[in-house]
Amino acid sequence: MTVVISIAVAVVGSELVLRAFPSLQIPVGEGDYVFCGIARTRHQPHPHYGFTEIPGNRYFERFSSFDPWNPVKINADGFRDNAIGNGEPVIVLGDSIVRGSLVRESETFSALLNAWHPQLLFKNYGTGGYGQPNEIRLYEDKGRAISHKLLIVGFSLSTDIEDNAERAVLTPSSVDINVEPAGSNPKQAGLLLEAHLFLWKNSKLYNWVYSTLLRPYVGNIDSRRDIEDALELTKRLFDQLATTARSNGADLLVVILPGWAEMAGRDDGLQPDRQRKMIETLAATTPGMFVVDPTVRLAAADPTKTFGVVDKHLSPLGHFLVAEAIDEWLLSEWRGKNTIRGSQHSFAPGPPIEPDCGQLSAAR
Repeated sequence: MTVVISIAVAVVGSELVLRAFPSLQIPVGEGDYVFCGIARTRHQPHPHYGFTEIPGNRYFERFSSFDPWNPVKINADGFRDNAIGNGEPVIVLGDSIVRGSLVRESETFSALLNAWHPQLLFKNYGTGGYGQPNEIRLYEDKGRAISHKLLIVGFSLSTDIEDNAERAVLTPSSVDINVEPAGSNPKQAGLLLEAHLFLWKNSKLYNWVYSTLLRPYVGNIDSRRDIEDALELTKRLFDQLATTARSNGADLLVVILPGWAEMAGRDDGLQPDRQRKMIETLAATTPGMFVVDPTVRLAAADPTKTFGVVDKHLSPLGHFLVAEAIDEWLLSEWRGKNTIRGSQHSFAPGPPIEPDCGQLSAAR
């Protein structure tokens, strides 16, 4: 009985400590939303891309009570991109990090690059949950419709390889992409999964134990089942993106986006170093494909400042450092470098805001 009581006290004490110190918590991927229109949800199925956000939707979001509120305005295509200008278009693809979850739209690396280079117009199609299969389908549409000389794709080392393994399969010489409209094949949750989801939503200690001790062995199952196949699959998907970009007269710039787990020295089982080597080797042998890796810049900064407090997307400072890395490449290596000018930049965080729908139109 003494042992049982000791264990119970330890569990309750650990739970209380984690709740008292949010910087120790593991992100659970859920958010709070204040919707300012008719829609009361964020996403809708799309026949080709799988899903997009709801066109015209407006709301405020935050991913924990310790992270800031940010305004979100979705354009007519279903993406969080409201950039305007007469510059030469640059298409930007990626997941929630590229979208700017956890920051204002004006703080995303694409918006910063728009401010620094008005001769260009960075069009951000980043969407939470996208992998390269979704991005290929999206680029097949937008790449043909928008005249551009540069395609930028954010490569999230903590999620993309898993998303790719769920939505594409290797063939003898290529890949088959299977991006279905979201919700078209709902899966029934088993008892074990339901128990996991309940604990994940309600226990900070379980979040920590699962993410730190269990996830490297049981998480990301589609990619970890055969990491060699997952790497080869992702390589072929990027090769397809590069080939399509060349057919559109554009270069492909892959921006490597390290996850918080890697920056914190935790193992998520996805072998980020091998992912880097794979993409760098592919770029070295693929015409018109380039790589920017801002990991060194991010690692040199305080990770509590470059990622969120609880949610571990990039913070405004993290986006600023990524923008600086891309800016350096644009000015030194890009074939269009003679059409743009460099300037000095400094990071200036914006003041916190409250979710006031009456002020959303003016919020950026």
